[in-house]
Amino acid sequence: MLDPVDSVCAQALSHNPYDELAYRCLPIEWTAPERLSLTSILHGGPRPHAGGYRVLELGCGDGANLLPLALYRSRSQFVGVDGAASQITLAEERRRSLGLGIVSFVHADFRLAAECVDGEFDYIIGHGIFSWVPDDARDALLALCRSRLCDGGLLYLNYNSLPGWSIRGMVRDFLMAQTAGSGGLLERAREAQAVAARVAASFEAPSSEVETHPYARLMANEFHFVGEHDPSYVAHEYLSQHNRAYWRSDFLQVMRAQGFDVVADADFNYPSGRLPIDLGSRLSSLRVVGRAVEDTIDLLCYRQLHSPILARGPSRRREATLDEFGSLCVASCLRPVPGDGDGWFEHGPSGFQVEAREPTMQAALARLEPLWPRGLPVATMFDDVARVREDLTLLHRNGLIELRLGEPDCSGVQARALHHLETLIAGYATTPYHVRSAAVAAG
Repeated sequence: MLDPVDSVCAQALSHNPYDELAYRCLPIEWTAPERLSLTSILHGGPRPHAGGYRVLELGCGDGANLLPLALYRSRSQFVGVDGAASQITLAEERRRSLGLGIVSFVHADFRLAAECVDGEFDYIIGHGIFSWVPDDARDALLALCRSRLCDGGLLYLNYNSLPGWSIRGMVRDFLMAQTAGSGGLLERAREAQAVAARVAASFEAPSSEVETHPYARLMANEFHFVGEHDPSYVAHEYLSQHNRAYWRSDFLQVMRAQGFDVVADADFNYPSGRLPIDLGSRLSSLRVVGRAVEDTIDLLCYRQLHSPILARGPSRRREATLDEFGSLCVASCLRPVPGDGDGWFEHGPSGFQVEAREPTMQAALARLEPLWPRGLPVATMFDDVARVREDLTLLHRNGLIELRLGEPDCSGVQARALHHLETLIAGYATTPYHVRSAAVAAG
């Protein structure tokens, strides 16, 4: 006879909504172990192994994130866990087709997953699970992370954050009520998108008295957001039974109780996670902190999602040495701006322009641009690492250059097989840098 916990887990596995409607999984750039480790180094956190590490992904879905990680990192080991049998079946089929013996997939509810994986891990990744499971599954997940993360390892867990997610939460409540009783999950998701389109149009109607009000623009954008995404995202973000958002201070309290401290946000150098550096200190000096200064920052910056990297606490910050920083690779697609004289460079993807006043920086950027996306060690590019450290860190933080732990393995045959598979399934190809690129020919 099953005990109560086993009974609950068996019921969860047999009625998993991700089996009814599979989630469209994608590679998440900043979950790559080298990116997590680099962010930790730049923020004074632990330095996990740069190679030959073990990675556990919780909520791995169909392997869209884990398989490309493994393909370009042949010296490491990868384990994926998911509660949806259909997703694990797909992941295992794709693993076999790519011949990746360094990856294994496990079908398990988080409440029993600790019994299904062995050993400790240098990196544990959980994207899209913390806010999306009931509290007992969340607590079991955290217990698993506490017992399986090795000393000096890094844990990544993202979550929906308040107060920004309150707006999206209102949209969720509205769409759940509008689609109640509409049938299966896919049918409800499509109905939710149709409803969202009509609501967005009502905010933008020329005769609307509120069309220019900031609230109308905000809500119109939120309802447009529903229509722009895959139905599987709408189903599991807006129509699932569980979706809990957290104040930053509440999340920190939960994690500290489990023995973890936040190192930094994994996407600190992306628009989604970039914040004014001194905002916290300015708020504190003005005595504008609300319930907690981190919550007030999220209020002012309209943060809807956090992607923190955590380590075992209490953590002691240790700034990267000059030797550590010099050993990093730097890559840049900044190109000289014609006609503006020496020193001005443009970032092609964003169009942002930056002035490099030092001749050594000008020469380095000019040398790096033709090599993109490959990079070179900082110490190779600059004789005086201390002199350029702050500038390179600032450029990286603003997404204008990339600092890396090193250059990845670009093995050809397996990469072509991965790109062929990804193109057929989803219309993209994952690069060695764990970035989605335009689809390649699938012939």
